Amino acid sequence: MSTRNYAEVREWLRDARNKTFWNEDLLTVKRSKFGGLGVFARRDIEVDLQDEKSNLLLRISKEAILSGANSCISNLLYDSHIDGILALVLALLYEKAEGKNSPWFEYINSFEFQDSTSHKLIFAPALWEDEERMLLEGTDAELMGIVDPQDIKDDYNICLQFAKDNSSVMKAPYELSPDSEKSKWENRKLFQHFAAACFAVSSRAFIIDNYHQLALVPGADLFNHGAQNGEDVHFVAIGQVCPFCGRSDECGHDEYGPPDSEEEEYEYEKEEEEEAKAVDDDVDDDVDDDVDDVTSITMDLINQLEQELEQQKKEEAEAEAESSEEHFDVDSELTPDEVRLNPDQCCDIVIQRKVKKGQELMNTYGDLSNSLLLAKYGFTMDKNPNDIACLGRQIIAYRDSVGEKANERLEWWSKVGYDRLKEEEDEDDSDEQMDISEEDSIDDSWLLAINIGYPGVSSTECRCVTKLLSMTDEDFCKLQNDEEEFCKFYRSEMDTGSKRILNELCQARLRCLPGLRSKVYEKFRKGRVEGRKLAICRLLRSEEEILLHEIAKELSEFT
Repeated sequence: MSTRNYAEVREWLRDARNKTFWNEDLLTVKRSKFGGLGVFARRDIEVDLQDEKSNLLLRISKEAILSGANSCISNLLYDSHIDGILALVLALLYEKAEGKNSPWFEYINSFEFQDSTSHKLIFAPALWEDEERMLLEGTDAELMGIVDPQDIKDDYNICLQFAKDNSSVMKAPYELSPDSEKSKWENRKLFQHFAAACFAVSSRAFIIDNYHQLALVPGADLFNHGAQNGEDVHFVAIGQVCPFCGRSDECGHDEYGPPDSEEEEYEYEKEEEEEAKAVDDDVDDDVDDDVDDVTSITMDLINQLEQELEQQKKEEAEAEAESSEEHFDVDSELTPDEVRLNPDQCCDIVIQRKVKKGQELMNTYGDLSNSLLLAKYGFTMDKNPNDIACLGRQIIAYRDSVGEKANERLEWWSKVGYDRLKEEEDEDDSDEQMDISEEDSIDDSWLLAINIGYPGVSSTECRCVTKLLSMTDEDFCKLQNDEEEFCKFYRSEMDTGSKRILNELCQARLRCLPGLRSKVYEKFRKGRVEGRKLAICRLLRSEEEILLHEIAKELSEFT
């Protein structure tokens, strides 16, 4: 993700209307060695275990984050049953179209949708040129479908339909305004701008809660990603809130249901009917005699209510002022506005460990491999501890070459064994493989889990599958019918047969990475691929090769 103008973001963060505390005493923003801007420590920062507030770097009200639920099209999204990442993309496009009328104008205006050097739109790899995407052939990025543009095209069609359906209420944004009278090139340009907006959202979005779901969080997206040495800061937000209003305290919706539920509408309509009937009865009883009295009483009540309301507002203002004076410590580093923000209704960035003056503060976006980092954020990392080289395709090829025996065992593993392993290891948390399975195809998750991880270590699933393929028919029969036998199986060491199979799989995987010096890559890359993209592809491919070569050394005797 890239921000072109921190000054605009800073002004937005300083604006009291945006209900945000940005700790400028501790933080400054400047150019990062990782590219773009980064957040740096103005002075040494310690972690205070006794005072949580002193660890606070950013606090922003959930009312101020840019989400589908907070946007100018929240009702339209709800009526259209659009949520998740697509709702956030639409929210960004419509708020961007609002210009200065949008509460997030300065924040959105700081987005760098184009490369500062080439001035080309910044896309996900799926929208790279053919010769650029070809550099990713044979990598996990290709295997995971990261270079396939079909998903973006499908999303665009959904968004176009949304804009068309709601054109009478909200004018469609530029990106969603294709015209049959325009040239094919002009309409293609609209799609490209949409794709750039999608990537901007993907590279900035945070998971908030079960009401907002995903959102753009001003300030929080200034921190760069770091995985090798852990995180310096951590993003915090209460996730379990009311799905109808977003509150974390009691709001009544858990007892009475959503505000627009059929039951509530029925009760409301019933009350209106009864009130209308009562008024009609009174009027019928004495239409002429009581008209003046009713009018007089109504005016008196109105005047009385206005006076009471004015008095109530005055008392509330005085109480709020007193409360502010009582609770705000003049020696505190926090501002009165920050103190008044309810932590349960906010998103926070907090310090996690000691950092020195001048050090860049790094966040982490999860345990992501280089392929997933490239897909979501547009970069890769040297010596990424979460990187993998998947052997899924090689397992399928091995099955096809061996025949029925391998097919039977892999089918059992995909339907029974893989789930048993997850139960044994109690893997309720999600890793990169599980993220992929949820987003793409849960049926293929067992294949994605068969991989070589950093720094050249086979996954538990990989070891289990190779042992499964090398065991005798008798042992396989026991494994199928005895759960205790499975526990022994997955903890057992690999034998010679399983190591030989693993070596064969790794060698086949290496052959899929012929290198950037091969004729096919030389033909397409010479003078036609941007230096940055070429460096990304080179790093991604070389990191996968390193993982495979490391384990191949250990298995070299099993040929």
